[in-house]
Amino acid sequence: MIVTFYDREDEANELNGAVIRDRRRLRQVLESLLESLQVRWPFVCELVGENGFQLTIGVGKIGCVHYSRCDGSPPYLMAVARRNVLEADESEFMLGGTPTPIPAHFCMPFDDVIDIAVYFMETGRASPFFSWEQ
Repeated sequence: MIVTFYDREDEANELNGAVIRDRRRLRQVLESLLESLQVRWPFVCELVGENGFQLTIGVGKIGCVHYSRCDGSPPYLMAVARRNVLEADESEFMLGGTPTPIPAHFCMPFDDVIDIAVYFMETGRASPFFSWEQ
């Protein structure tokens, strides 16, 4: 499946609107976002699938993933971390200039976020290798 990338914190990101057709390119794009954290706070991006579903991703050394329809109707699912990776109760990701808190049990290593994104690109679905909560 083809996905389109959008940075929801930086409208000037040169990757906005990038069409991604293969898992290697998707990994490359997501890993490049980690490099941008040297000059910006953790932030939110989206992968919009041609199937009418999207992933909203918190990008940071610790990330998070939300799976939903593009039209705003249910389901609204958050991937649950396999283990607690934060000492705090939550982490924050910038979205539209506003720090958005995410509870710790949804925060996971960014490698897990990439795995979920690759599964989404390949199938259009939420990864069955993670638990999801509404």
